[in-house]
Amino acid sequence: MKALDALNITDDLAASQRGLLTSAQAHAAGVGRMELSRLAASGHLERIARGVYRASGAPSMREEAVWAAWLSMDPGVMSYDRDPLACAVSHNTAAWLMGLGELEPEPVTLTCPVRRQVAARGIRTVRAELQPAEVATVGGLPCTTAACAVADLISSGEDISLVAAVLRDALGAGLVQDEAVLRDRIDALGPKRGIRRGESLWNMMLGRG
Repeated sequence: MKALDALNITDDLAASQRGLLTSAQAHAAGVGRMELSRLAASGHLERIARGVYRASGAPSMREEAVWAAWLSMDPGVMSYDRDPLACAVSHNTAAWLMGLGELEPEPVTLTCPVRRQVAARGIRTVRAELQPAEVATVGGLPCTTAACAVADLISSGEDISLVAAVLRDALGAGLVQDEAVLRDRIDALGPKRGIRRGESLWNMMLGRG
């Protein structure tokens, strides 16, 4: 394949994925390893993660590492052909993506209904079924809702003070559709986090007596 043809193909692939593409997507489109290596060597592609590249004309973005991790879950499938319930950004990374609280995005956490083997460092997968109402699109990525992120963080043992900041920000931004439902969900998790029965974890997190 001519270099120009390979470049046009990779640019087309990256155009629909915020400037990113995987080597598997390129191979499926007819661009071989040799062509990919040449494009990278010439500066037309930049390797940003294992098997993930950014097209040279695409600007770096805040959520690039999250995009790269998500793409790597099904590297041969284009983003627009994926089921958002098959793998979604979640937990700390979802909160960060939505600008809630002060949690770091790493490890990039993804929730998938089936077990995924991840070789790359800095990526964590959680096995759980996702419902349509629990997933929204944030930054072009399928992401669990603010309510789900809060509940997931509590269940996973995250520092309650950090989760409380996520909750307060989510409420302030109007990202919780049904506060009563979330309150009941959080209070039900209270005993798991050492809260005595009859006491409200929701009230404790929001500084209410």
